[in-house]
Amino acid sequence: MGSDFDTKSAVDEIQKTAKADEKFQGTVSTQNLEKKDPIKVVIIGGGACGMAVATKIRRQSDFEITVISRDSHTAYSHCGIPFVLGREIESFEKLIVKPRDFFKRNRIDVKLNEYVSSIDLDLKVVRTGEETYPFDKLVIATGSLPFIPFTGNTNVLPYGIFTLRNLDDGVLFEKALETVERVCIIGAGTIGIECAAALSKRGIKTFLINRSKNLLSKQLDPDISEIIREHLESLGIEVISGKLAAYPENFWKEKTLYVWDRQLPADLILLASGVRPEVSLALEAGIKIGKAGGIIVNEMLQVKAREKFLPYVYAGGECVEIIDLITGEAKLSHLGTTARHMADIIGNNITGKYTPLGPLANPWVAVAGELQFGGVGITSKEAESHGIKINTGFSRGRTRASYYPGRKDLYIKLLFKDDILVGAQLIGGEGIKERIDAFSLAIRKKATIRDLLDLETCYAPPVSMLVDPLRPAVKAAIRNIKEKKEKQIQAK
Repeated sequence: MGSDFDTKSAVDEIQKTAKADEKFQGTVSTQNLEKKDPIKVVIIGGGACGMAVATKIRRQSDFEITVISRDSHTAYSHCGIPFVLGREIESFEKLIVKPRDFFKRNRIDVKLNEYVSSIDLDLKVVRTGEETYPFDKLVIATGSLPFIPFTGNTNVLPYGIFTLRNLDDGVLFEKALETVERVCIIGAGTIGIECAAALSKRGIKTFLINRSKNLLSKQLDPDISEIIREHLESLGIEVISGKLAAYPENFWKEKTLYVWDRQLPADLILLASGVRPEVSLALEAGIKIGKAGGIIVNEMLQVKAREKFLPYVYAGGECVEIIDLITGEAKLSHLGTTARHMADIIGNNITGKYTPLGPLANPWVAVAGELQFGGVGITSKEAESHGIKINTGFSRGRTRASYYPGRKDLYIKLLFKDDILVGAQLIGGEGIKERIDAFSLAIRKKATIRDLLDLETCYAPPVSMLVDPLRPAVKAAIRNIKEKKEKQIQAK
């Protein structure tokens, strides 16, 4: 859980890992000797995790690999969809990272538009409507499904209401946008905000409706999310928060969205109200699901069934629970970077290279128009729910020298548990990704207030201020800690 190790314990840990790796590789080697036929690997899901597992295994083995995907495209960037809608990327085809022919050349059999109906762990087969696939190793990378708040008597979305689960959804939504003037987006997470900025850029009147009072309420503190709200409103987007939205079953006819006591005219509605892990196949197969709603896995990303972890079944991506670095509790991660990291670990373990997954800090970043924002670690709300007392420091600075052209605002909020950094939230016009990455490392290394205060920073007018905005944020945290201590003394 990110605890400190002295030299002796570090050596012990390395030796322990080496022995486990040796034993693990020996097991895989024995399996290879026992089997004359190549090991069959079946991967359910062709998203960021599934396709990356396939290519990883191919680079490291001669196994027989089959990927079963309900999508009609291979290896594409889902995160790029809002930027195609905003016409910063010219077409959806540009989001396809590797075409189907790439996988064919590398002897990876990709089954597109094929739905898995069941997994039989005893017989070691996966069944679809078309075929039965036997496996020696199985990877479940089913991802997630959009959360759809049904408000009528049917579970079918009315015409004119869209989600963005896959590339096909993006293509359909883009086609529909060609003739509309008003769009309502339900949900102010990263996808909802990025899409709102994209549509506004195209001159489409956009309403962004959020059930929570604050935007990105699970990822940012209210004072930070308010800066994003102001930016979106400056783009002409009407932001409505703290209100529930309902659409009529005959939306295609009424063209109206009901938000509390208002009736908003809308040609289209985009549902961006979050996702839920797709675990139905795993659940039906008897695989254990955790409290956070995802598949329970061990450090090797092997699933649990019948009260034990199965050495031949792995799971990764959005459908899996990870351990939070700060709280130590299970949670879900919807990040493409996490899915890709898991793919490497699964690929290594399947091919005999023991690789564990440790607790994660979940650094993330998003872009809406000219504004970048993101964070890492826990928020104030999350800390409160876990009984963690925190101290915060906030600063506002610039990304360049005050006299240098093109300077942009930069906001930094730091969260400390005692004197140790446990969270960071940033907003600005540039350089946010790099700063979040640095804070991610600082959190993992348990950097203290003193460490950050002593940090040496570089300077050049086109890329920074002489006094980096980090420093006043740290000093603000120190002042807040002193004030709390003084109040506690006075209270006594």
